[in-house]
Order: sequence, then structure tokens, then C-alpha cells
Amino acid sequence: MQPAIAETDTAFLDIADQELRRAIITEWERTMSTVNLTDVVCAVCGRSTPCSNILFVKPRKVPLHMLANLNLPEILQPMTYNRAAYDGAILHPKGLLDTEQRGDLRICQECRKPLLQKRLPRFALANWLYYAHERLPTEVGEAFRGATHMEKTLIARARASTISFKFSELKGHALEGTPSAVSQRCVKGNVAIHPQDATHLNQVLPPGNDIIRDTVCAVFVGETKPTKETIEKLRPVLVRKTRVKTMIEFLTLHNPHYKVSTEFRGYSQRNMDDLFGPGTRTVEEGVPCAMEIGCIAANEVLEAATDGYVPGSEAVPGPDDSGMLMETVGYVESDDSPMNYRDMSMRALTHCLNGGTFIQSQAGSRFIPDFENASLLAWLFPHLDPWGIGGFHEKRRLVPLSMDQQLKYLLAVDGSPFKEDPDFAFVYYNIQQKKAVLDSVTFRVPESQRKAVVGQLLKVNVKTLESMTQAFASDPHYTARNEEEAAILKLLIRVNTVAHDLPGSNGYKVMLRNQIRALINHEGTPTLFVTLNPSDRDHPLVRLYAGHEVDVEDHMRGEELSRWQRSIIAANHPSACARFFNTMISNFIRIVLRFGLPGRGLFG
Repeated sequence: MQPAIAETDTAFLDIADQELRRAIITEWERTMSTVNLTDVVCAVCGRSTPCSNILFVKPRKVPLHMLANLNLPEILQPMTYNRAAYDGAILHPKGLLDTEQRGDLRICQECRKPLLQKRLPRFALANWLYYAHERLPTEVGEAFRGATHMEKTLIARARASTISFKFSELKGHALEGTPSAVSQRCVKGNVAIHPQDATHLNQVLPPGNDIIRDTVCAVFVGETKPTKETIEKLRPVLVRKTRVKTMIEFLTLHNPHYKVSTEFRGYSQRNMDDLFGPGTRTVEEGVPCAMEIGCIAANEVLEAATDGYVPGSEAVPGPDDSGMLMETVGYVESDDSPMNYRDMSMRALTHCLNGGTFIQSQAGSRFIPDFENASLLAWLFPHLDPWGIGGFHEKRRLVPLSMDQQLKYLLAVDGSPFKEDPDFAFVYYNIQQKKAVLDSVTFRVPESQRKAVVGQLLKVNVKTLESMTQAFASDPHYTARNEEEAAILKLLIRVNTVAHDLPGSNGYKVMLRNQIRALINHEGTPTLFVTLNPSDRDHPLVRLYAGHEVDVEDHMRGEELSRWQRSIIAANHPSACARFFNTMISNFIRIVLRFGLPGRGLFG
């Protein structure tokens, strides 16, 4: 006989009463109001911060001398406010009530606490987190701000990803079917960023055609093949030689990470002359000849495979709209499958057998690796750190920062170009993933089997192992062809891959699945599934986070911008879109579901 079900077990099925609904709506409106969501800038760190986290502080109560950076050259010191009035402190002008003479400062609570203790705040601009973009020469600043996606690729010393451009004809546009010379606005683009296994350094800039060929490609989707004239009118892949030369010459003269040496020879006039192909030395603007360009005929199957699920996602520009919509898509390398773990084991074993160094870890020993390369940021994104003064793990910082801490900071600073760059977040997310693998993955064998396994490892034929590694790279379903290869595979099975709390790994997925099973066993199976899909294109909160002066309440009643204009804003402000999504989901969980709070939520 089945035991009776207690009344409390079905309490979650009760429908929320009117009082609870009104309370939830009132709290949601208050939380999502313009007054509550509008940010204020901290003068010390420059981050956009909720008003509730900001204090107004008298200048006499702030040790301004601690906020100066005397090691920063005078030509890089800020000029957007009267620095002398604030004792030479490096501050954000939006955090000052008066930029001409000494006045009150807006300071976030996180920065205020260490200042009260006479310590430099971790995220103070003076802690080598000021990038001096406004101190760039006028011509150079305009070159960096106006640089196309392709031009930024040509001035970077390092590359950690490959880039694919996709251009599609916009169905339903007023200019559809007209000559390409007048219909460039009915083209929509995507930028796909694919990670590489290792970062590659260029010895000269711009790089040679062989490197460009391996770095960038373009695909056109439409009913007709693009002509040379059509391609040369698509701005993201256009290159202007004088602009590229201006940026490279500035970097080699003023950025220490681009200093000419035996490893880096600086500007290459030969590569610049060959950029558009033979006989084009005097051509000023065009598309690099080495960039591979393909064309795919549009059809219903292709459109269905790439169709979105948001109503009206295929927005088209109106007669008065301008600009090309370029959406960015990033891909991450998967480190989670057993196939990849086997490949990692093979590579690690090959490295050791070839005489490479390795770490022996036993009980009691501890090794924590780290990616401490202060040059990497300037190498990958010279337009974001043009002076080379704010890299990750900058050795001159008085208060050290981890990569994670600095990444979060850069995406929170008011007016930061890091927030709007389409590549930065994707590239450094992959770098973080690689670092997580480096920190978390080890290869382990039981103590009882160590002697036998070591003996077998030393007998492995390195050439056979290398050929197997290449075979598995080209064919993941490769099987052993002889007894020697079968023995190697059997040996690798005995070398366990261990990943500690690595997101995306098999172990991490198993842990989450076990948690779900435990919840079902303890609480019962779910009775309701809720799917949220906040639309970053349509919600005015994205414009507010993007720095626009908008009233969220008024704009929720009607939007004066066209769908195309809103799409352009969302595509150009990825950080604002991410923050909007986080705000909507976290507030839904806290206010509507009341998770972790006393009392019931809308669904129980």
C-alpha cells in the first residue's frame, strides 16, 4: 500500500494569490526602474557602478597622492581634468563633480575601504590600469578608431584565432536586386572567431601573404556570385595602406612590446607592396589578395539551418538607415571528450619521450602554473593597449591582479574600448579555458602500477606514437593497425586523465548530472519547465548599459528606433548585451522565483 502524500508535498501546486503577484510586480518595477539601474562612475577605478554602491567623498578625506603613478611618463598622464588640482592623481573625469578645480569625488565602496586604510585599491587606475587612449596623436587615434577588422589583424604581432567573415544578402530590403554599386546596405555580415592551439608571433608587420591566408577567409551567401567591385565595397575586409602603416609605425616607436629586435623586425614595406597582389604597389585601398574567398548559393535548406528563433530576427535596414550589421560569433575548443583526453595523453607522452621537461607530482608536492605574459595583450590587441602599459600580469603593478580579475575589470570600466571589441571577449575566454586545463588536468597512475607503467612507457617507439597522434588528429575513429599500436592504446588507458572542477570536462558534466539526480531523488521530478529568452535587440536596458541617455519606463511603452537600428546597437555593444542578460535572469530568479529567500515565489 502506497503511503499517503502529505499536504505540504503538494503545496507548490497552489496558484499564487493576488497579493503575492502584486508584490512581485511592484518589486520587479522598482528593481528594473531607470533610477535603480542607472550607473555612476567611480573616480578611482572608473567602473560603472550602481548608485547604491557609490559614496560622495570630500577630497581632503582621500589620500590623493596614493592615486598618482609617478612611473608613468608625463606624455601619458591624463589631460581630461585638472590633474594638478587633485595632486596628480589618475582619476576618471566622470567620477569628479568638478573637473576644473578640486571638488567632491564619487568613490565606490570597494575602492573606499582600502583608501581608509591608506592602501592603494586593487582596481585603481593608478595601478597600471589606465591606457591613455586620449593621449594618442590625433592622426594615430583616428587610425585606431577607424580601423577595420582586417586592418586590426594586420597590425597585431600575435594571433590566437582564425577569423571567418560571412556576408549574406538581406531578403526583403528595398534595394534587393539593384546593382551592387548602390545596394551595399542590403548585405548582412557575421564574424566567426575560431581558436588556435597556440599563439603565433609575426616577425614583421604587416604579415606575409602566407600567414594572412591561414588567418582570414570570407564566404558570400547569395543568389549571385560577388564581383571584385562588390567585395571591395565591404568595409570589414577592406584595408587602407596608409592607415595600417600609420598604426604600425606608431607601435614600433612607442609600444615597448613592438620594439624592433632580432626577434621582431618591425615594418615590412615589401609585404605592404604585395598586400593586394603583383603590380598593386601604388593601390591605396583594397582587399588582401591572400584572403580566401568562397561563395555559397542561397537555398531554403541553408536558410533553415541558420534561421533564428527570435521573431523578426532578420531585420532589414530602412531607406534612411546606414551601417552594416556585423554580428560576432565565437567558438571554443572542446577539451571535454575522451577522444581529446587520449590526444592530450599522446602529446604529453611524446613530449616526455623526446626529452622535454615535465613535472613529477607525488603526494605532498604542489605546482600551480600560470599564464604570466605581460606582452600578450599588446601583441593580440594593439588597438586596445597602444602604449603597452596595461597588460595582464604587469610587473610594475603595486597590487597584483589575476587574469580573471583584470578581465572583469576591463569589461566594467566606463567608456572602455574593451567592452565594444568584437574579438576580445572570445579570444580571452579561450585563453582562460586553456589556463583552466593547464591548472586542472594531470595524468595519474595508481601507485601499485607505477613501476610497470613507467617501464612500458620507456619502451614506446616515439615515431610510432607521433604517427598515431597525427592519425587520430585526421581521423578521430582511427583504430590500431598492428600489435604495437594496440599495446600503446592499452597503455594510455592505464594513464588516467584527471580534471579538477574544469567546466566543460566530462568530470564536470558527470558532477552536474549527479547533482540533478540527487535533487530529483530528494525533491521529486520537475513539474514545470520555464524558458526565458530576453531580447537584447528590443529591450531599452541594452541602450542604457551602452551609455545612451534613455528612460527605461518610457521606452518600454514604445521604441522610437527601427528594428535595424536596435540591431546595430546590440551588435556594437556585446558587453551591454551580456550584462542585460545577466540582469534579467538574476532578477527573475531572485524576485519571481524567490530562490534562497524566505517565503514562496510565483511558482511555489
